[in-house]
Amino acid sequence: MLSSFNFDTPDYKADPFPYYARMREEGLSRLEPGGFLAVSRYADVVAILRDPEVFKASGLRRSLEPAWLGPHPCTKTMHSLDPPEHTKMRGLVNTAFTPSVLERTAPFLRTLVDSVVGSFATRGEVEFVADVATPLTAGAIGHFLGLDPGLHAKCKEWSDGYLSITPSPRSPEHEATVRKALDEMQRYFTSVIEERRRSPGEDLVSGLARAEIDGERLTERELIGFLAMLLVGGMETTANLLSRSMLMLAQRPDLLDRLRADPALVPAFINELLRYDPSSHGMPRYVARDTEIAGHAVSAGTSVVLMLASANRDPLQFPEPDVFDLARDTRGMVSFGQGIHFCLGMALTKLQARLALGELCARFRRFELVEPTLEWTHTVIVRGPTRLRLRGLLA
Repeated sequence: MLSSFNFDTPDYKADPFPYYARMREEGLSRLEPGGFLAVSRYADVVAILRDPEVFKASGLRRSLEPAWLGPHPCTKTMHSLDPPEHTKMRGLVNTAFTPSVLERTAPFLRTLVDSVVGSFATRGEVEFVADVATPLTAGAIGHFLGLDPGLHAKCKEWSDGYLSITPSPRSPEHEATVRKALDEMQRYFTSVIEERRRSPGEDLVSGLARAEIDGERLTERELIGFLAMLLVGGMETTANLLSRSMLMLAQRPDLLDRLRADPALVPAFINELLRYDPSSHGMPRYVARDTEIAGHAVSAGTSVVLMLASANRDPLQFPEPDVFDLARDTRGMVSFGQGIHFCLGMALTKLQARLALGELCARFRRFELVEPTLEWTHTVIVRGPTRLRLRGLLA
Protein backbone atom coordinates (compact mmCIF):
# COMPACT_ATOMS: atom_id res chain seq x y z
CA MET A 1 0.00 0.00 0.00
CA LEU A 2 1.31 3.44 -0.93
CA SER A 3 2.09 6.01 1.75
CA SER A 4 0.09 9.26 1.65
CA PHE A 5 1.37 12.82 2.14
CA ASN A 6 -0.83 15.89 2.61
CA PHE A 7 0.75 18.89 0.87
CA ASP A 8 -1.82 21.24 2.42
CA THR A 9 -0.51 20.97 6.01
CA PRO A 10 1.54 23.77 7.68
CA ASP A 11 4.60 21.54 8.21
CA TYR A 12 4.68 20.40 4.60
CA LYS A 13 4.29 23.96 3.32
CA ALA A 14 7.02 25.28 5.63
CA ASP A 15 9.57 22.65 4.56
CA PRO A 16 8.57 19.95 2.07
CA PHE A 17 12.07 18.57 1.54
CA PRO A 18 12.06 16.05 4.43
CA TYR A 19 8.79 14.74 2.98
CA TYR A 20 10.39 14.48 -0.45
CA ALA A 21 13.21 12.39 1.02
CA ARG A 22 10.66 9.96 2.47
CA MET A 23 8.85 9.88 -0.88
CA ARG A 24 12.07 8.98 -2.69
CA GLU A 25 12.58 6.02 -0.37
CA GLU A 26 9.40 4.49 -1.76
CA GLY A 27 9.60 5.89 -5.30
CA LEU A 28 5.82 6.22 -5.62
CA SER A 29 3.40 7.63 -3.06
CA ARG A 30 0.06 9.40 -2.88
CA LEU A 31 -0.59 13.14 -2.55
CA GLU A 32 -3.62 14.51 -0.75
CA PRO A 33 -5.90 16.32 -1.23
CA GLY A 34 -6.62 14.99 -4.68
CA GLY A 35 -5.23 11.45 -4.48
CA PHE A 36 -2.54 12.04 -7.13
CA LEU A 37 0.33 9.61 -7.46
CA ALA A 38 3.63 11.35 -6.65
CA VAL A 39 6.74 10.37 -8.66
CA SER A 40 9.74 11.52 -6.64
CA ARG A 41 12.98 9.96 -7.95
CA TYR A 42 15.08 11.75 -10.56
CA ALA A 43 15.37 8.82 -12.99
CA ASP A 44 11.61 8.20 -12.97
CA VAL A 45 10.76 11.90 -13.36
CA VAL A 46 13.08 12.32 -16.35
CA ALA A 47 11.85 9.11 -17.99
CA ILE A 48 8.25 10.34 -17.75
CA LEU A 49 9.10 13.84 -19.03
CA ARG A 50 10.69 12.22 -22.07
CA ASP A 51 7.79 9.86 -22.80
CA PRO A 52 4.86 12.00 -24.04
CA GLU A 53 3.23 8.99 -25.67
CA VAL A 54 2.40 7.33 -22.33
CA PHE A 55 2.42 10.31 -19.98
CA LYS A 56 0.24 13.09 -21.34
CA ALA A 57 0.64 16.79 -20.60
CA SER A 58 -3.15 17.04 -20.56
CA GLY A 59 -2.76 15.97 -16.94
CA LEU A 60 -1.81 19.57 -16.20
CA ARG A 61 -5.00 20.84 -17.79
CA ARG A 62 -7.02 18.36 -15.75
CA SER A 63 -5.51 19.79 -12.57
CA LEU A 64 -6.32 23.34 -13.75
CA GLU A 65 -9.90 22.45 -14.73
CA PRO A 66 -11.39 20.59 -11.76
CA ALA A 67 -15.08 19.77 -11.88
CA TRP A 68 -16.05 22.85 -9.87
CA LEU A 69 -14.33 25.18 -12.37
CA GLY A 70 -14.73 23.51 -15.75
CA PRO A 71 -12.99 24.37 -19.06
CA HIS A 72 -11.53 27.83 -19.53
CA PRO A 73 -9.42 29.34 -22.37
CA CYS A 74 -6.75 30.53 -19.91
CA THR A 75 -5.98 26.94 -18.90
CA LYS A 76 -5.45 25.68 -22.45
CA THR A 77 -1.74 26.38 -22.39
CA MET A 78 1.11 24.95 -24.42
CA HIS A 79 2.28 23.12 -21.29
CA SER A 80 -1.03 21.25 -21.15
CA LEU A 81 -1.13 20.16 -24.80
CA ASP A 82 0.15 16.96 -26.39
CA PRO A 83 1.33 16.35 -29.97
CA PRO A 84 0.19 17.15 -32.60
CA GLU A 85 -1.42 20.28 -31.03
CA HIS A 86 1.68 20.97 -28.96
CA THR A 87 3.97 20.53 -31.97
CA LYS A 88 2.02 23.12 -33.95
CA MET A 89 1.94 25.65 -31.14
CA ARG A 90 5.59 25.18 -30.18
CA GLY A 91 6.62 25.68 -33.79
CA LEU A 92 4.58 28.86 -34.10
CA VAL A 93 5.78 30.24 -30.77
CA ASN A 94 9.42 29.55 -31.64
CA THR A 95 9.13 31.86 -34.63
CA ALA A 96 8.29 34.79 -32.34
CA PHE A 97 10.15 33.82 -29.14
CA THR A 98 13.69 34.50 -30.35
CA PRO A 99 16.93 35.75 -28.73
CA SER A 100 16.47 39.09 -30.49
CA VAL A 101 13.31 39.66 -28.43
CA LEU A 102 15.32 39.22 -25.24
CA GLU A 103 18.02 41.52 -26.52
CA ARG A 104 15.46 44.26 -27.15
CA THR A 105 14.06 43.73 -23.65
CA ALA A 106 17.38 43.89 -21.74
CA PRO A 107 17.79 47.72 -21.69
CA PHE A 108 14.28 48.14 -20.28
CA LEU A 109 14.99 45.48 -17.63
CA ARG A 110 18.16 47.27 -16.53
CA THR A 111 16.26 50.54 -16.13
CA LEU A 112 13.46 48.79 -14.24
CA VAL A 113 15.91 47.02 -11.91
CA ASP A 114 17.73 50.27 -11.18
CA SER A 115 14.46 52.00 -10.29
CA VAL A 116 13.01 49.26 -8.08
CA VAL A 117 16.25 48.39 -6.29
CA GLY A 118 16.99 52.11 -5.90
CA SER A 119 13.66 52.51 -4.10
CA PHE A 120 14.64 49.65 -1.76
CA ALA A 121 17.97 51.37 -1.07
CA THR A 122 16.22 54.65 -0.26
CA ARG A 123 13.66 53.07 2.06
CA GLY A 124 16.01 50.62 3.74
CA GLU A 125 13.24 48.19 4.62
CA VAL A 126 10.65 46.58 2.34
CA GLU A 127 8.22 43.74 2.02
CA PHE A 128 10.29 42.19 -0.74
CA VAL A 129 7.57 40.17 -2.49
CA ALA A 130 5.21 43.13 -2.92
CA ASP A 131 7.73 45.98 -3.15
CA VAL A 132 10.51 44.46 -5.26
CA ALA A 133 9.80 41.02 -6.74
CA THR A 134 6.30 41.79 -8.01
CA PRO A 135 7.08 45.20 -9.62
CA LEU A 136 10.14 43.70 -11.32
CA THR A 137 8.41 40.62 -12.70
CA ALA A 138 5.12 42.32 -13.58
CA GLY A 139 7.02 45.16 -15.24
CA ALA A 140 9.24 42.76 -17.17
CA ILE A 141 6.53 40.44 -18.45
CA GLY A 142 4.22 43.38 -19.11
CA HIS A 143 6.89 45.05 -21.24
CA PHE A 144 7.74 41.75 -22.94
CA LEU A 145 4.10 41.34 -23.96
CA GLY A 146 3.46 45.04 -24.54
CA LEU A 147 0.73 45.22 -21.87
CA ASP A 148 -0.70 48.32 -20.23
CA PRO A 149 1.72 49.28 -17.39
CA GLY A 150 -1.26 50.42 -15.32
CA LEU A 151 -2.43 46.80 -15.12
CA HIS A 152 0.69 45.35 -13.50
CA ALA A 153 -0.95 45.10 -10.07
CA LYS A 154 -3.99 43.48 -11.69
CA CYS A 155 -1.69 40.97 -13.42
CA LYS A 156 -0.49 39.84 -9.99
CA GLU A 157 -4.10 39.32 -8.88
CA TRP A 158 -4.77 37.24 -11.98
CA SER A 159 -1.64 35.17 -11.40
CA ASP A 160 -2.50 34.55 -7.74
CA GLY A 161 -6.03 33.49 -8.64
CA TYR A 162 -4.84 31.16 -11.41
CA LEU A 163 -2.30 29.48 -9.14
CA SER A 164 -4.77 28.99 -6.31
CA ILE A 165 -6.84 26.49 -8.34
CA THR A 166 -7.34 23.41 -6.14
CA PRO A 167 -9.12 20.05 -6.58
CA SER A 168 -12.05 21.52 -4.65
CA PRO A 169 -12.71 25.15 -3.69
CA ARG A 170 -11.63 26.13 -0.18
CA SER A 171 -14.67 28.38 0.23
CA PRO A 172 -17.28 30.22 -1.84
CA GLU A 173 -15.02 33.27 -1.66
CA HIS A 174 -12.06 31.30 -3.03
CA GLU A 175 -14.16 29.99 -5.91
CA ALA A 176 -15.35 33.51 -6.74
CA THR A 177 -11.76 34.85 -6.65
CA VAL A 178 -10.50 32.19 -9.07
CA ARG A 179 -13.38 32.67 -11.51
CA LYS A 180 -12.99 36.45 -11.42
CA ALA A 181 -9.24 36.22 -12.10
CA LEU A 182 -9.65 33.87 -15.07
CA ASP A 183 -12.56 35.78 -16.59
CA GLU A 184 -10.82 39.16 -16.29
CA MET A 185 -7.63 37.73 -17.77
CA GLN A 186 -9.55 36.22 -20.70
CA ARG A 187 -11.37 39.47 -21.46
CA TYR A 188 -8.21 41.53 -21.30
CA PHE A 189 -6.15 39.20 -23.49
CA THR A 190 -8.99 39.02 -26.03
CA SER A 191 -8.94 42.81 -26.34
CA VAL A 192 -5.12 42.84 -26.61
CA ILE A 193 -5.10 40.23 -29.37
CA GLU A 194 -7.78 42.09 -31.34
CA GLU A 195 -5.85 45.36 -31.03
CA ARG A 196 -2.50 43.81 -32.08
CA ARG A 197 -4.07 42.21 -35.12
CA ARG A 198 -5.42 45.61 -36.14
CA SER A 199 -2.18 47.49 -35.35
CA PRO A 200 0.77 45.08 -34.94
CA GLY A 201 3.98 46.24 -33.23
CA GLU A 202 7.31 44.69 -32.31
CA ASP A 203 6.09 43.02 -29.10
CA LEU A 204 5.73 39.28 -28.57
CA VAL A 205 1.93 39.30 -28.82
CA SER A 206 2.09 40.92 -32.25
CA GLY A 207 4.73 38.40 -33.30
CA LEU A 208 2.60 35.48 -32.17
CA ALA A 209 -0.55 36.90 -33.78
CA ARG A 210 1.14 37.09 -37.20
CA ALA A 211 3.37 33.99 -36.97
CA GLU A 212 2.56 31.29 -39.52
CA ILE A 213 3.75 27.77 -40.28
CA ASP A 214 2.39 26.13 -43.42
CA GLY A 215 -0.28 28.83 -43.56
CA GLU A 216 -1.52 28.18 -40.01
CA ARG A 217 -1.81 30.78 -37.27
CA LEU A 218 -2.65 30.41 -33.61
CA THR A 219 -6.37 30.71 -32.90
CA GLU A 220 -7.62 33.29 -30.43
CA ARG A 221 -8.17 30.59 -27.75
CA GLU A 222 -4.66 29.25 -28.31
CA LEU A 223 -3.20 32.75 -28.01
CA ILE A 224 -5.15 33.40 -24.81
CA GLY A 225 -3.85 30.16 -23.29
CA PHE A 226 -0.28 30.93 -24.26
CA LEU A 227 -0.43 34.49 -22.90
CA ALA A 228 -1.94 33.24 -19.64
CA MET A 229 0.85 30.67 -19.34
CA LEU A 230 3.54 33.27 -20.02
CA LEU A 231 2.04 35.85 -17.66
CA VAL A 232 1.47 33.45 -14.76
CA GLY A 233 4.57 31.34 -15.28
CA GLY A 234 6.82 34.33 -15.92
CA MET A 235 5.64 36.28 -12.89
CA GLU A 236 5.46 33.41 -10.42
CA THR A 237 8.68 31.64 -11.38
CA THR A 238 10.81 34.78 -11.35
CA ALA A 239 9.18 36.42 -8.32
CA ASN A 240 9.67 33.25 -6.29
CA LEU A 241 13.24 32.89 -7.52
CA LEU A 242 14.08 36.45 -6.47
CA SER A 243 12.35 36.12 -3.09
CA ARG A 244 14.02 32.81 -2.28
CA SER A 245 17.37 34.26 -3.39
CA MET A 246 17.02 37.09 -0.88
CA LEU A 247 15.95 34.68 1.83
CA MET A 248 19.05 32.59 1.15
CA LEU A 249 21.34 35.65 1.17
CA ALA A 250 19.79 36.91 4.42
CA GLN A 251 20.29 33.51 6.07
CA ARG A 252 23.72 32.94 4.52
CA PRO A 253 25.70 36.22 4.61
CA ASP A 254 28.80 34.25 3.58
CA LEU A 255 27.16 33.68 0.19
CA LEU A 256 26.41 37.39 -0.16
CA ASP A 257 30.06 38.14 0.62
CA ARG A 258 31.15 35.78 -2.15
CA LEU A 259 28.78 37.30 -4.70
CA ARG A 260 29.87 40.82 -3.80
CA ALA A 261 33.53 39.85 -4.09
CA ASP A 262 32.96 38.05 -7.40
CA PRO A 263 29.81 39.11 -9.30
CA ALA A 264 30.63 36.54 -11.97
CA LEU A 265 29.30 33.93 -9.49
CA VAL A 266 25.73 35.28 -9.73
CA PRO A 267 24.71 32.92 -12.60
CA ALA A 268 26.08 29.93 -10.64
CA PHE A 269 24.11 31.08 -7.58
CA ILE A 270 20.93 31.29 -9.66
CA ASN A 271 21.43 27.82 -11.17
CA GLU A 272 22.13 26.21 -7.81
CA LEU A 273 19.13 27.88 -6.19
CA LEU A 274 16.94 26.69 -9.07
CA ARG A 275 18.12 23.17 -8.28
CA TYR A 276 18.10 23.51 -4.50
CA ASP A 277 14.67 25.15 -4.13
CA PRO A 278 12.89 25.74 -7.46
CA SER A 279 9.67 27.67 -7.95
CA SER A 280 8.07 24.72 -9.75
CA HIS A 281 7.71 21.81 -7.35
CA GLY A 282 5.35 19.59 -9.31
CA MET A 283 4.26 18.84 -12.88
CA PRO A 284 1.01 16.86 -13.42
CA ARG A 285 0.73 14.16 -16.06
CA TYR A 286 -2.05 11.83 -17.23
CA VAL A 287 -1.30 8.13 -17.87
CA ALA A 288 -2.53 7.15 -21.33
CA ARG A 289 -2.04 3.39 -21.02
CA ASP A 290 -1.19 0.80 -18.38
CA THR A 291 2.44 1.13 -17.34
CA GLU A 292 4.87 0.73 -14.44
CA ILE A 293 6.46 3.43 -12.27
CA ALA A 294 9.11 2.69 -9.64
CA GLY A 295 8.14 -0.97 -9.64
CA HIS A 296 4.41 -0.31 -9.20
CA ALA A 297 1.73 -1.09 -11.78
CA VAL A 298 -0.14 2.08 -12.77
CA SER A 299 -3.39 1.93 -14.71
CA ALA A 300 -4.40 4.04 -17.70
CA GLY A 301 -6.39 7.08 -16.62
CA THR A 302 -4.32 7.70 -13.49
CA SER A 303 -3.17 11.23 -12.66
CA VAL A 304 0.44 11.52 -11.51
CA VAL A 305 2.52 14.46 -10.32
CA LEU A 306 6.21 14.63 -11.16
CA MET A 307 7.90 16.00 -8.03
CA LEU A 308 10.48 18.22 -9.73
CA ALA A 309 11.87 19.67 -6.49
CA SER A 310 12.32 16.17 -5.09
CA ALA A 311 14.09 14.97 -8.25
CA ASN A 312 16.53 17.88 -7.92
CA ARG A 313 17.46 16.61 -4.44
CA ASP A 314 17.94 12.98 -5.48
CA PRO A 315 21.40 11.94 -4.19
CA LEU A 316 21.77 9.47 -7.04
CA GLN A 317 21.86 12.43 -9.44
CA PHE A 318 23.26 15.26 -7.30
CA PRO A 319 25.72 14.20 -4.55
CA GLU A 320 25.05 15.80 -1.16
CA PRO A 321 21.87 17.34 -2.58
CA ASP A 322 20.91 19.18 0.63
CA VAL A 323 24.13 21.21 0.51
CA PHE A 324 23.98 24.53 -1.35
CA ASP A 325 27.16 24.48 -3.46
CA LEU A 326 28.10 27.31 -5.83
CA ALA A 327 30.60 24.99 -7.56
CA ARG A 328 28.02 22.30 -8.30
CA ASP A 329 27.36 21.03 -11.80
CA THR A 330 23.62 21.65 -12.07
CA ARG A 331 23.22 20.28 -15.57
CA GLY A 332 20.26 17.94 -15.78
CA MET A 333 18.14 19.65 -13.14
CA VAL A 334 14.45 19.48 -13.97
CA SER A 335 13.31 22.87 -12.64
CA PHE A 336 12.20 23.92 -16.14
CA GLY A 337 11.16 20.44 -17.24
CA GLN A 338 12.81 18.39 -19.98
CA GLY A 339 11.86 17.04 -23.38
CA ILE A 340 9.24 18.63 -25.63
CA HIS A 341 7.74 20.71 -22.80
CA PHE A 342 11.00 22.34 -21.69
CA CYS A 343 10.09 25.86 -20.52
CA LEU A 344 10.47 28.55 -23.17
CA GLY A 345 10.69 31.27 -20.52
CA MET A 346 13.86 29.99 -18.87
CA ALA A 347 16.13 32.54 -20.57
CA LEU A 348 13.91 35.48 -19.57
CA THR A 349 13.70 34.26 -15.97
CA LYS A 350 17.47 33.91 -15.69
CA LEU A 351 18.09 37.28 -17.33
CA GLN A 352 15.79 39.06 -14.87
CA ALA A 353 17.33 37.26 -11.90
CA ARG A 354 20.88 37.97 -13.03
CA LEU A 355 20.26 41.69 -13.49
CA ALA A 356 18.30 42.06 -10.25
CA LEU A 357 20.68 40.07 -8.05
CA GLY A 358 23.69 41.77 -9.57
CA GLU A 359 22.28 45.19 -8.60
CA LEU A 360 21.10 44.06 -5.15
CA CYS A 361 24.48 42.55 -4.29
CA ALA A 362 26.28 45.68 -5.50
CA ARG A 363 24.15 48.07 -3.43
CA PHE A 364 23.78 46.16 -0.16
CA ARG A 365 26.32 44.53 2.16
CA ARG A 366 23.76 42.69 4.32
CA PHE A 367 20.12 41.66 4.29
CA GLU A 368 18.24 41.02 7.54
CA LEU A 369 14.92 39.25 8.05
CA VAL A 370 12.54 41.56 9.90
CA GLU A 371 9.94 38.80 10.27
CA PRO A 372 11.83 35.48 10.70
CA THR A 373 8.63 33.38 10.62
CA LEU A 374 7.59 32.98 6.99
CA GLU A 375 4.35 32.00 5.34
CA TRP A 376 4.49 29.96 2.15
CA THR A 377 2.15 29.40 -0.72
CA HIS A 378 2.44 25.78 -1.76
CA THR A 379 0.24 24.04 -4.28
CA VAL A 380 1.01 20.84 -6.14
CA ILE A 381 2.71 22.94 -8.82
CA VAL A 382 4.42 25.95 -7.19
CA ARG A 383 5.95 27.10 -3.88
CA GLY A 384 7.20 30.46 -2.66
CA PRO A 385 7.05 32.91 0.26
CA THR A 386 3.91 35.02 0.41
CA ARG A 387 5.70 37.76 2.39
CA LEU A 388 9.38 38.54 3.01
CA ARG A 389 10.02 41.56 5.21
CA LEU A 390 13.66 42.57 4.66
CA ARG A 391 16.02 45.24 5.93
CA GLY A 392 18.93 46.11 3.67
CA LEU A 393 22.22 47.56 4.91
CA LEU A 394 23.87 49.65 2.24
CA ALA A 395 27.39 48.91 1.04
